[in-house]
This record gives sequence, C-alpha cells and structure tokens, in this order.
Amino acid sequence: MKSVTFAVNGSNVNVSGELTRHTVMQVANKELKSVFSHNAVELDFSQVTHVDTAGLAWLFLLLEQAATHNCQLTFQGLPKKLDKLIELSGVQGLLPV
Repeated sequence: MKSVTFAVNGSNVNVSGELTRHTVMQVANKELKSVFSHNAVELDFSQVTHVDTAGLAWLFLLLEQAATHNCQLTFQGLPKKLDKLIELSGVQGLLPV
C-alpha cells in the first residue's frame, strides 16, 4: 500500500512517499499539529515520489491549518510533477516556495 511519512526534527519536516488521493486522507491532523507550535516550519518534499491534485490541495490545507496556529510554512524540494500541477492549476505564487 502506498503511503506518506513525516520525519519531524524540531521545525523541520521531511515528507516522503506519495502525496495522492489515497495517502493524504491517511494523514492524521494530530500528526502535524505539534509541528504548528513553532513560529516557522520548513517542509522538505524532496523525498516525495508521486503527487496528484489531491496532494496539491493538501498543501493548501496545511497552509490554512498553520495560519490558525500563527505558524509560517515554507516548502522546499517540490517535485517537478508538483511544479507542473501548480502551473496547470494557475496557483503560482500562492505557495511559500
């Protein structure tokens, strides 16, 4: 079964696996809630192997949740496929990359 995992090291989070409609629904809010206790968090997506539009939508959900906790997110290492989805969706400039 495909999955997505998070390695949390303080205010740095390494995301690996797949960000798809099958995996993002498995992510428990409590898994990342403690991360939002920091003022600023960097998420590294360089180990993400596959992404679809549900993964892109999930990034916007993360931004919304972080904003409610007064936490600033920064995204690093976005896969080429995600860059293409951002472009096709017309949401360039809306993600903190």
